[in-house]
Amino acid sequence: MDAFPLKALKPRHAILSGEPDCASLDILLAPFLWDGQIVDTSIRLDGIGLPSVHLADLAGKSFAFPCNPEEGYIDGSIYLGSRHHPVDVTALSFPRARDGGLSVVVKGTYLFDPWCEWLAELRHAPLAFGVRVSSGAV
Repeated sequence: MDAFPLKALKPRHAILSGEPDCASLDILLAPFLWDGQIVDTSIRLDGIGLPSVHLADLAGKSFAFPCNPEEGYIDGSIYLGSRHHPVDVTALSFPRARDGGLSVVVKGTYLFDPWCEWLAELRHAPLAFGVRVSSGAV
């Protein structure tokens, strides 16, 4: 199996849901071809301590979070190669987009399973990206 192309993990949209102090963020990634297979996955973040799930309330704000297992951490993972791999997210910010919408900037670390031969060289790979965010909150 070929080495995993970390640059293939490209966010295309994020969806915020849940309740204040226990929000979820589903970050949909663009499908990609790897080792002859189409990979369609997402980064799932749960238990996020945000003051609101209404985007207007989050606009222009930034939040810091500890790493797992410290109290207040975000429970994050990505499903690749038939298993879930932890994702430690340490910062979320919600800048306004040029068209008036909102983006979320995510910073943290992918914690790839060292037993996955094709991910072994990545181990703890940093992640940082911005993506458009929407919310179903009314």
